[in-house]
Amino acid sequence: MKIMSVFHGMKSCFLMSVKTGDGIMMNSNTKYIKRFTEINRSDLPLVGGKGLNLGLLTQEGFSIPDGFCITTEAYRHTTQTMTPSGNARGASILLASDIKQELIDEIIHAYNAISAGRVAVRSSATAEDLPDASFAGQQDTFLNVEGESQLLDAVKHCWASLWSERAVAYRRNQNIDDSQIAMSVVVQKMIDSDVSGVMFTVNPKSPHPPLIKGEGEIIIESSFGLGEAIVSGKVSPDHFVVKRDSLDIAEKIISEKQLMITQNGEIKTPEAKQAQPSLNDEQIQKLAQLGLEIERFYGAPQDIEWAFAEGRFYILQARPITKFGVRSSEFGIEELWQEEIATLQAKADPEGTVWSSFNLSEVLPAPLPMTWGIVKKFMSGRGGFGLTYRDLGFVPGKDVDEHGVLDLICGQVYFNLSREAKLYFNEFPLEHNLDELKKDPQKAIYPKATVNIKRSTAKFWLKFPYYIYKMIASERKIKRIRKDFDRVLTERIFPKFRQYVEKQRQIDLTKLSDRQLLDKLNEWIEETLTVFAKDALKATVFAGLSYNNLETAIVKCFGEEYKERAKALIVGLEGDLTVDMNLKMWEVAQGRISLDDFLNEYGHRTVGEFELAQPRWREDDSFVRKMIEIFRDSEETDPVERFKAQKAERQRAEAELNNLPSGRFSAAMRQQIARELEYTQRYMPFRETAKFYIMLGYELIRKALLEFDRRFNLKGDIFYLTPEELPLLIEGQKLDELISQRRYRRQQLLKIDLPEVIFSDTLEEIGNRNSEFGMRSSELFQNTAANGQPRISQALPGLSVSAGVAEGIANVVLDPADEPISQTNYVLVCPSTDPAWTPLFLNACALVMERGGMLSHGAVVAREYGIPAVVNIKNATKLIKDGEKVEVDGNKGVVMKSEA
Repeated sequence: MKIMSVFHGMKSCFLMSVKTGDGIMMNSNTKYIKRFTEINRSDLPLVGGKGLNLGLLTQEGFSIPDGFCITTEAYRHTTQTMTPSGNARGASILLASDIKQELIDEIIHAYNAISAGRVAVRSSATAEDLPDASFAGQQDTFLNVEGESQLLDAVKHCWASLWSERAVAYRRNQNIDDSQIAMSVVVQKMIDSDVSGVMFTVNPKSPHPPLIKGEGEIIIESSFGLGEAIVSGKVSPDHFVVKRDSLDIAEKIISEKQLMITQNGEIKTPEAKQAQPSLNDEQIQKLAQLGLEIERFYGAPQDIEWAFAEGRFYILQARPITKFGVRSSEFGIEELWQEEIATLQAKADPEGTVWSSFNLSEVLPAPLPMTWGIVKKFMSGRGGFGLTYRDLGFVPGKDVDEHGVLDLICGQVYFNLSREAKLYFNEFPLEHNLDELKKDPQKAIYPKATVNIKRSTAKFWLKFPYYIYKMIASERKIKRIRKDFDRVLTERIFPKFRQYVEKQRQIDLTKLSDRQLLDKLNEWIEETLTVFAKDALKATVFAGLSYNNLETAIVKCFGEEYKERAKALIVGLEGDLTVDMNLKMWEVAQGRISLDDFLNEYGHRTVGEFELAQPRWREDDSFVRKMIEIFRDSEETDPVERFKAQKAERQRAEAELNNLPSGRFSAAMRQQIARELEYTQRYMPFRETAKFYIMLGYELIRKALLEFDRRFNLKGDIFYLTPEELPLLIEGQKLDELISQRRYRRQQLLKIDLPEVIFSDTLEEIGNRNSEFGMRSSELFQNTAANGQPRISQALPGLSVSAGVAEGIANVVLDPADEPISQTNYVLVCPSTDPAWTPLFLNACALVMERGGMLSHGAVVAREYGIPAVVNIKNATKLIKDGEKVEVDGNKGVVMKSEA
């Protein structure tokens, strides 16, 4: 080994003094560049862990694609005159900066010295005084970067990734000061591989590294083309198990590899190759031997990325295996979980924070990056959601303006209640009491912020008269606007927006340039989710406010026992376009109107419609056709007659309310109840109607994104990018690796089980099935039978959203496209609903949902159909078995089922 080291040292000196393959001399005296052949162990602070590993492997004689590192000195040189802040704004500052000409010249010279062409550009972060700090998975990688302009742009994006939300949160959690960190950038020639994959020199399923030299297994996974197909989960790779001691192949699993990714994009694997092994026995053993040599060099088990091209294996990256006892498909979940915990800890207030899934899990459970980027801005203080509150006289805080009120936790959307409390008046000491919410997490579903004087500041008391003035002014403004805003919506705002959408639909996007298409997309987002939404959402605010006032007044006047009667006062209301949609679908089934007529009016809707990746019914009408068939086969009452019955029931409830004795309360109290009832009934239908119109604009947004997807041959992957990355796409940047990383990360995070309510002081219990705040329902409602077997308690308590009692056979539905149980009078049990689920209510006698609230879609439709509904029963679709007999008590908010 010593002789080999001397030889490789001599080789390195030789390489630094001769011309490269295309005749360009590489200057070894550059200030900011280090070739792989120049890197030694002391260079970790300059090139980071990733750069150091590639340099050491190169000098040890392993086949590493040629490349160089742009050192941390280049990063510091560029940022010395700026002060990136410890949040996402730091990334914007870096992206807007100019790279100094001296550095540009060095980067371009080094790029040309490795024959230019396509390269991979990877971040390699490091921290002063903390050389072993791990930054895995927090910075960006860009593949197939080609040309000087793309390269320089990718370098800046790598630097900017040091200031991503996750990276900043990690440093806060690890107590790493921002001034200590720096970023090196690795630039490496791309290998157009015939086969590529990953190799673990120790089976990661092992409970520990091998204790005896030579024992254990090597795991190899491979597929044709570039490795992104494996990482992204687009293809199931071939799986090989090799014995470490003899290199005998112990197991082979050959997958059907239907697609492959090349430098030119995704293509179908030739049929003759799909079922063929991607590696032969000799190649498998040679690769395993290579893995053991790399392991011996580092002295620890390795996770290795490799490629095979032109008859030889190349090592793309090697890193130590630090986690054992997991399946290879789950490798990295622990690290991702820890990152999520660190991110939440950084976001939490010092006094504590609560996150609630609210009704969001019903509307947008697990958004893709493009949808999340657009919706997060919409739900910020400067988006349509925040501007609604500003228009009504509230003053959202700076934190709400910058970050919005939503957070993404393990791929799922949650309301940050600390920021939600700042939605009304900046610096006002409103809070959601953690102790109270822990006693009853149901309160976090529809939380009510309270004033805590202990949290007030001197600045608050100085501005106290101003806040009193703003609160009074806001209350008066709401009352003034509420008087006739339904008329304003119906006569002016809705028709104007519809005309705008119809005009925009006529635009031929294929004739626009890339920049014009981006401008049009941004226009449609602004017009739909800011300009229009800030008015459309006011009706939802008025509906919730009026119903809350009505319920409070009824309880005050007649007592708590009459609270449930308020629900009967909001059924059978005219003007709900979702209910109208269901009636129209029934008319199609009866042959009264055509399917084309229906799609012309409702073709912009779909299942899970807030996810932009979901095709609209105008694109794919198979679900609508299936629902029409169900309507044709149904023996249930004409929904028009059902609606009339609901209207009659509401009128009876109104008469009953008028005849109730009000005791000591005056006529003024009755007038208040009558006034709030009128406003509630006027504005309640607008919640679904506003969504109908927002989806018109949403369809335009999707149309523009699909055009981007078509132009850049992304095959649906446009939705794994963010709105901010579309300019990179236009500039020709290859984002395949970034997309693959996000797909894999999302797949892994969604495996983590989350409770409805998350508390910042018990974050480590996220995903813990034994946690008090984890699998809440299954733990609270299970007990043990006499024989020691688990059984389910008869009562599953939840939130009542529609009154009445009904018994039937459970129809557990996870997707509305699933075939429902054939019989009528079933209890619909589901995670949540949106308008696409409405036809399934036709034959249902009751509704049970895992998520939702009084104003959620399922609750509204259940009341319209006059069936009892209980929501917020976590894991209801698991606790209740398909075909089981259950009773739904919408009066008490309880679901009863037989004991096992």
